[in-house]
Amino acid sequence: MAGQVVIFTLGHEEYAMPIEVVREITRLSGVRTIPQAPAYVRGLINLRGKAIPLIDLHVRFGVEDSTTTENSFALITEVHGDQVGFAVDEVREVRILENIVPPPALVTASFIGGIVNLPDRIIIQLIPENILENSEVQGLSQLTTS
Repeated sequence: MAGQVVIFTLGHEEYAMPIEVVREITRLSGVRTIPQAPAYVRGLINLRGKAIPLIDLHVRFGVEDSTTTENSFALITEVHGDQVGFAVDEVREVRILENIVPPPALVTASFIGGIVNLPDRIIIQLIPENILENSEVQGLSQLTTS
């Protein structure tokens, strides 16, 4: 399978999301924290007057701590009908990846849609719809309207 993807980093690892699910890529700035939000919710960002919840993928995936730099971005997607931003360390490129294969059977995380084994690295393709449960997105919607 092949597809056009946005390749980004979390720490030292590379991930990808299908380009068709990424609505916008924006620099990460002006994040407002939300009291009593789940740990994986970094806060809210203002996107043209709309409050968008920002998910910290470092926390969600249990990988090394995140730090915001001038290279940090938010990938804006739609998850279960609501706009959600995913904080990433750096957007590397948009490109077509060939030979995206299903993850090995031992990889049971439903948000991993495929693996690309390049000569010099492995890229994990994510499915944004599966990163958050529908009930979690509904909870985020309540945080943004309260």
